[in-house]
Amino acid sequence: MAKKTKYVDGFVLVVPKKRVAEYRKMAKGGAKMWMKYGALSYKECMLEDAKPKFITFFFPKMAKAKPNETVWFSYIEYRSRTHRDQV
Repeated sequence: MAKKTKYVDGFVLVVPKKRVAEYRKMAKGGAKMWMKYGALSYKECMLEDAKPKFITFFFPKMAKAKPNETVWFSYIEYRSRTHRDQV
């Protein structure tokens, strides 16, 4: 039996390098809130070493990140879209 696909909300964010600690603190609070209300998981992924052969190479270009900024891909996982709307 195939495993049912879950629903995900994903975000690509640009954060100034000098404000990464502040962003992490805010994201930690957000993660606690989403989990408190029923999200299955919450992930923060900072892009550090993008190579042209990987899809992540396009995130900085897509987000128009400057050299003094970091690019993050964050996502929250739910059982379904209905579950996301409830959370």
